[in-house]
Amino acid sequence: MPADSTVGTSRWIRSSACVGESHCVEVANIDGGVAIRDSKTPDVALIFDKTVWRNFIAAIKDGGNVN
Repeated sequence: MPADSTVGTSRWIRSSACVGESHCVEVANIDGGVAIRDSKTPDVALIFDKTVWRNFIAAIKDGGNVN
């Protein structure tokens, strides 16, 4: 998915497993997809299509089995 100009202005949600202010995974909904980043490098994000993201989450819930 191409870079999205809304990534920098998106509302980022931190993982509940976050320890303090560092070492956090953050996720944001963006137009047409989902962005994920490391809080230590907030200027870099991976952007996933919503279908790819849903399949990824389903695979995690299924124990890592990806079809």
